[in-house]
Amino acid sequence: MIIDQTPEPQTKRAPQKTIISKALFQRFDFAEGASFHRGPQRRSGLQLALWTWLSAGIDTLVLISMSCFFMVMFSFLMQTSAKNVLNIFIKQPEIKTLFTTIFLVSFWMYLITMRVLMSASVGEWTCQLRLGQPTQRLHVSYILRVMARTSLILMTGVVVLPLLSLLLKRDLVGGITGIKIYSLK
Repeated sequence: MIIDQTPEPQTKRAPQKTIISKALFQRFDFAEGASFHRGPQRRSGLQLALWTWLSAGIDTLVLISMSCFFMVMFSFLMQTSAKNVLNIFIKQPEIKTLFTTIFLVSFWMYLITMRVLMSASVGEWTCQLRLGQPTQRLHVSYILRVMARTSLILMTGVVVLPLLSLLLKRDLVGGITGIKIYSLK
């Protein structure tokens, strides 16, 4: 048996030209301020206040998820279902008050620890916000100011001062404590 080993003739193709259409880039809807030529525009006023609220919501969700994790671990250690542990928290007012107090203290400690060590909480980091200028973060008074800011917001019910800041379109707590939230974007 003889096998023909001659290569098949190849047809020559003309090289294809890659044409980048302007219509391709017109489909992308770039928001104002996202231009490479002008650089980022800083958020301020109402926009900064709304981003601050979003970051607080993200931080709350992080803490709620951590609480759920610890509740499941507690139910695992007590060899009962998580539903039973949750029913105990819901039905007994003393335990509900204790749980709320522990949650607020944990929230206070979380915010202070994250802001001191990383200059932003997870929510602020996500929303590209930072607490204080880089030069302020180098001073020992930064820790005290972070504590004062966090305590003031939590003592006013987490809603009063942030809502006033939203309505007045400026950081009231930052003016009081001397440490403001800045936008990186």
